Amino acid sequence: MQTKSLARFSFPGQFCMLKAPGVFLRRPLSIFSAFGNRLEFLYKVIGKGTKALSELKKGEQIEVLGPLGNSYLLETSKTPLLVAGGTGVASLNFLAQKLKRAGVIFYGAKKKTEFVPLETSAKRGWKVSFSTEDGSRGEKGLVTESFENYLKQNGGRNFIVYACGPNAMLRAVSDICKQYKSEGYVSLEEMMACGVGICQGCPAKSGGTYKMVCKDGPVFNINDVEV
Repeated sequence: MQTKSLARFSFPGQFCMLKAPGVFLRRPLSIFSAFGNRLEFLYKVIGKGTKALSELKKGEQIEVLGPLGNSYLLETSKTPLLVAGGTGVASLNFLAQKLKRAGVIFYGAKKKTEFVPLETSAKRGWKVSFSTEDGSRGEKGLVTESFENYLKQNGGRNFIVYACGPNAMLRAVSDICKQYKSEGYVSLEEMMACGVGICQGCPAKSGGTYKMVCKDGPVFNINDVEV
């Protein structure tokens, strides 16, 4: 499938497997944005694969397998609240561009230099609430604290929550949603070898049974999945 088709048939929450030069296994990356014939990905350099991707020059070609996995629920009458931790903002940025109704993006990081611009979402009417652990931008503390304070002030049943980030953050979001009886979905971040469910290397327990994050997810109902 060519890039033109990839962008056309990609939905928020899905990911692609990118083959970096000199690296045997592909790397799973959430789709940050898709428009026209263009796909954008967001990643942090943490190992050999992402380092190789960061060293690509303009015009170089790589293998891309995707789009893979399921997607977020897009049709809803409730106000969306997006909770993003670190690079987990990638799939949620794409979601904010596609949802017809704007809400609030709770965006957390350790320090202000780790944030990426969300201009497109802001132009569409989304309010962005920043949180940093060191207090260098927005509220000082964890993003889940800002999220919970918002629900305390506004109630939870009129909102639908979407979250992506570290597992500890997702567990906290899940507990908060249960407390305020909020509907929600989480996108799990897992290491993957194949991306299509063959290697059985990315299990997650959901609805009492084990599912593969790559094939059955990465998006799961927040009330069903065990993070």
